[in-house]
Amino acid sequence: MSTGAKILIVGFSFATIVVSFLIGVWAKKKADTAQAFFGGTALFGPVVVGLSTMAAVASAFAVIGIPGIIYATGNPMTFWMLSSAAFGMAYIILGKKVRAMAELGPVSSLGDISDLRFDKSRYIKAVMSLVLFLGCIAYLAAQIKGVSEMFAHILGWNYYVTGFLIFGVLIAYMIIGGEAGGIMTQAFQGLIMAVASVIIIVGFFVVTGGFGKVLEAAAAAGTLTNGPVTKKLSADFLNAWGVLPGQVSMVYMLIPILGTVGQPQVLTRMYALKNPRDMPRLGLWAAVSHAFVGFLAVVMGFGAIYLVATGKVPPLAKADTAAFVYADSLGAWAQLLFYATALAAAMSSASMFLSLSAGIIAKDLPEALGMRKPSDKEQISRFRVMMGVLGVISVAVALTNDSMVAILGTFGWGTLMSATFPVFVLGLLWKGASKEGVACGISVALVLNILCFALVQQKFKFPGGMPWYFNVIVASIVVTILVSLFTKGAAGKNLDKAVEKVIEL
Repeated sequence: MSTGAKILIVGFSFATIVVSFLIGVWAKKKADTAQAFFGGTALFGPVVVGLSTMAAVASAFAVIGIPGIIYATGNPMTFWMLSSAAFGMAYIILGKKVRAMAELGPVSSLGDISDLRFDKSRYIKAVMSLVLFLGCIAYLAAQIKGVSEMFAHILGWNYYVTGFLIFGVLIAYMIIGGEAGGIMTQAFQGLIMAVASVIIIVGFFVVTGGFGKVLEAAAAAGTLTNGPVTKKLSADFLNAWGVLPGQVSMVYMLIPILGTVGQPQVLTRMYALKNPRDMPRLGLWAAVSHAFVGFLAVVMGFGAIYLVATGKVPPLAKADTAAFVYADSLGAWAQLLFYATALAAAMSSASMFLSLSAGIIAKDLPEALGMRKPSDKEQISRFRVMMGVLGVISVAVALTNDSMVAILGTFGWGTLMSATFPVFVLGLLWKGASKEGVACGISVALVLNILCFALVQQKFKFPGGMPWYFNVIVASIVVTILVSLFTKGAAGKNLDKAVEKVIEL
């Protein structure tokens, strides 16, 4: 990479960080109550919330991790990234219900919605908060690790200094502006991602000639070597399932479609919408903008395969570098746009999950444990302290962990689904979802998430070859349904009448 390109990238990245900081500071005037500071509740229109939702979902996991998985396995993750219509489905299925819950009582977190639906069950709120916290920290670590590796790759900066510099600024503006500031900065970062994606996608077809040329190159390449690194390419990389077993690829199709409905960055944005009538436009903005960024991740992965197959670059020693390597081949402006997209993706998701994590520790868990509810001012002060502490710890953990960005991201995605499905998807769609059933379902989710993650660290292979978190999600849903069939707490005739009206929407 030329010196001029590096200066351009650094300059644009620095400008993105500065503008994000200024937006976060400006948003402080909106964050004058606990609801606004913790949740940005009922503050924004569909464009801001839609771009914010997309940016928080289409994270460094998507922009950096997904191209790496595509380079390693071929087509399966294409299903994941082209599931943009899932946003529309999420808002159709749950949007009105979640937004309506914010009319029944003060809502500044997912824990508040759990209180309203399940008769203020402290146990459900506590266990759900713990599972959400595990997923949030993993997803947050994926963002920090991804963007730190990126700048270390292109500029030769110290890996640790890079992480603390970039995310130190993010922590600062989140402490100042809270979730209201987070939503606004995420919308700005989402706009950068969408515009840059369109330009880079066009560049892919210009450079490679399209997917037909990629297929021809992969089919003819055979086995390639680069010292100790070997890469075996074939036409299978672009078939329906890639080089993975069919059932695994099918899971990669199902998880994003179903999982988007239960992701906190989607659920929390439903009650950030000012006018409930704007819900359809919110879904449209989120879905369309994600389609561009999702396709960007796909072309980056296949672009790297094309470069290796045609001998333009040697086989990659590390799959996570696939997106960087392909961006470097496109020239200075494409490099600028991609690295700006990756930075925006990492910052937007990191700010959302940092806010959610801090809210869990500062607000939801203390309330679930029966502690005295402090004033709005005290809550905001506590939140700011936790934001700073968790931010520093997360950066340190991410930079000293050897896990791939994609591994951290998929763990976070799956763990969050297992926490939200029993409480929000079943809870807001089915009147029969009981307090006892949901309590059992999320308890199973908590235990199995910890147990399975420990087994994965020991290289345990689960039957069927499917991602372990898929089994955890299924188990939590099945247990919730079975127990609910035989119990009636906060369900059926014991359901609050106002909540019943919400479920019927």
